[in-house]
Amino acid sequence: MKKFFSSLLAMIMLFTFIPDPISAAGSLTATKTASKITVDGVVKSFDAYTIDGNNYFKLRDIAYILSGTTKQFDVTWDGGKNAISLLSGRPYTVIGGEMAMSTGGKTKSAILSTSKVYLDNKEITLAAYIIDGNNYFKLRDLGSTFDFYVEWDGKKNSIEIESMFSYIPENTGDSYSYRSDINLENTQKDYISNTASISPVQQFSYKNEGFAYAYVKDKSLIIVTPSKQLSVEMKYPILGDVISDDDGNIYVVWGKQNDSNGLINENVFISKYSPEGQHIKTTGFVGKSSPWGDSNAAKTKTPFSSGNSVSVIADGILVNYHSKLRYDGHQSDNAIAVRTSDMSVYQLPNDTFSGHSFNQSLIYSKLSSRILFASQGDAYPRGFRINNSNGKYGDSNEIVFHFYLEANANYDMSIVNKTFAQLGGLAETSKGVVLVGASAKSISEAAKMEKQNLFIQIFDPLAKELSPSTFVGGSSRSGATSFDINDNKNSPLTEVTDYGVVWLTNYTDKNVIAPQVVVADDRIVILWTEDSKPAPESFYMVLSAGGDVITPATSLGRIQLNSYEMPIYHNGLVYWAYTYNGKLRVVSIK
Repeated sequence: MKKFFSSLLAMIMLFTFIPDPISAAGSLTATKTASKITVDGVVKSFDAYTIDGNNYFKLRDIAYILSGTTKQFDVTWDGGKNAISLLSGRPYTVIGGEMAMSTGGKTKSAILSTSKVYLDNKEITLAAYIIDGNNYFKLRDLGSTFDFYVEWDGKKNSIEIESMFSYIPENTGDSYSYRSDINLENTQKDYISNTASISPVQQFSYKNEGFAYAYVKDKSLIIVTPSKQLSVEMKYPILGDVISDDDGNIYVVWGKQNDSNGLINENVFISKYSPEGQHIKTTGFVGKSSPWGDSNAAKTKTPFSSGNSVSVIADGILVNYHSKLRYDGHQSDNAIAVRTSDMSVYQLPNDTFSGHSFNQSLIYSKLSSRILFASQGDAYPRGFRINNSNGKYGDSNEIVFHFYLEANANYDMSIVNKTFAQLGGLAETSKGVVLVGASAKSISEAAKMEKQNLFIQIFDPLAKELSPSTFVGGSSRSGATSFDINDNKNSPLTEVTDYGVVWLTNYTDKNVIAPQVVVADDRIVILWTEDSKPAPESFYMVLSAGGDVITPATSLGRIQLNSYEMPIYHNGLVYWAYTYNGKLRVVSIK
């Protein structure tokens, strides 16, 4: 019996370990790695060593831990050829002993391996050492080979392995897809907020190259495209938006707070730059007042306050739609436009106004040949409102989704500001315009206690009025709400109905946070964050043009979002950039 187990052990060791020949000249001292090691954010115990300043991990441990991810690979041993075979994309075949810790001291002898290594039947060169009969490979070599992310965090004394990120070579902190030491706020919103905000990282599509982004650093605006980086001086201190046209010209929307002495000055600006970053012209605006009169009190004091700033270019016109703080102390929205040819002011109809507009979305609808504005307003009107640049969307009722407001609000902003909903954005497919949002499901007192769930509405932008036939699929959502934020007489609520609502989640224990939408090859791609326990988590979902689920809610793992910037679709991939703990990453999903 003892001879049987001895033979079995010998066979396992033959399969697991790489035998001689070995090079005695390659012997080095291996020191047990003292750093914490995380895999996709979870601490793992590895039998790892530092050799000549580099981290070496047991080959089979890495294969074992990555099995089931998109970076998985299998390992086989050919004793006759003295060769290790790595097969990418295959689940790892467990042989026993994976993730086991070695015994003995903290330092051991590491002998350079002479075994050949094959990746998918092609020979490759990887640095490997044998320690106590096991193969240890340089972690960065494996990361590069199988395209998983490896990073050393000196502040935390930790080695980070991320299966959902691509490999980034060392000393590439200024690369297109990854930047370290970025002094910016985190871009992902991990809690429900009544208002949107301007992201510290603006993202946009650049010519036919694809994804581009911009951020502020040391009083300069850094603009990064796949082919170049530009740095332009900050003309004004508040960044609102960045966009480019088909020729590669770049437009920056920015502003400044107006003087406190009551003077009404230009304080919202659109600047045009050449593809090389040369300033061409800047056009300024004072911020128009409300539709009820040209009062200075309603003009812009602080641009981009308690809301978003979004832009679109269509038919030679650049339109920007943003939030603002007015001189009278109220918050609302504002729309400005210029002709891109000469940067002259283009006068928009004065119908885009929403009082207390806490988030904005803007698209050019090819189906209607119009620019559509979406606003999240808590008062005038109260709901998700859709307008277009040639007049109101509907003859009398432009609210497509209502928010609950109790009676006797009596202008109490702690009541009025709560909309129990968040605007995701607008997009367009061949079936119609898509409105994405998150909301309590009820239009009643129950909304105060309900979690906010993900929904869409798809509607015909050419419809003359709102009716069930305006919408694609979905169901009705009815209730009663007040429309009078000044009500102090307990006035009766008004019955309302929303049409074509498609609920995509049904959570009772967590909220959807800051949903986003982009159309990719006539499919609707939605991303969002959830206030899950123990930590927020982000997801994506893919729908058909008509709203049918193709890919159900899928976790993005450790990947975070750029919560108030719409993703960019290019050549089969959906891109975005996000910052977290001083690092910027560009990521994508198919």
